[in-house]
Amino acid sequence: MKKIYKDIISLVTMIVLNMVDLITFETNGIRNLKIFILKCLGITISSPCFIDRGFRFIYPGNIAIGANCSFGHYNKIWAFDKVIIGDYVQTAIGLTIIAGGHNTSSYEPLTDQVIKIEGENWIGANVTILGGVTIGRGAVIGAGSVVNKDIAPYTIAVGVPAKVIKKRESTSQVISPFGFYQPKFSDFEQK
Repeated sequence: MKKIYKDIISLVTMIVLNMVDLITFETNGIRNLKIFILKCLGITISSPCFIDRGFRFIYPGNIAIGANCSFGHYNKIWAFDKVIIGDYVQTAIGLTIIAGGHNTSSYEPLTDQVIKIEGENWIGANVTILGGVTIGRGAVIGAGSVVNKDIAPYTIAVGVPAKVIKKRESTSQVISPFGFYQPKFSDFEQK
């Protein structure tokens, strides 16, 4: 009986997500309807946010998304553990977040696979973020990268695996799909 219930929930979720893809528009009212539906499915999500077509996830109760985030086409979040995304995160097409993994000897699931994206980040196209990492505030991840270790705040990381190639400077105002905002400068950025 429990398996049938899970299968029904999965089927209903897929149907709802496909319907939600039909209401992906830039207008506030439609955008808010999509966010409301994602909240009903179990994701903790702040407004305003924009989530483009093809957004997929598992274990929505493990996903928390901050305000003023913009997610590109076909982003996926496999939240076997917590996925915490801060404010003002922008992603391009094809992001994959996998908050989970397996022991390479016994194949048993790993614990402590929480993923944190601190906020004010840009994540390029077709990036994969693996379990147990933190992407620091203001960090930029280049297209095609695989993030398997922590990325320091206000840096640019690229590659497979992603490595920091340089520090980045922030400005007093940053543009996002929701307008301009003032970054929250951290202790390690010197002005």
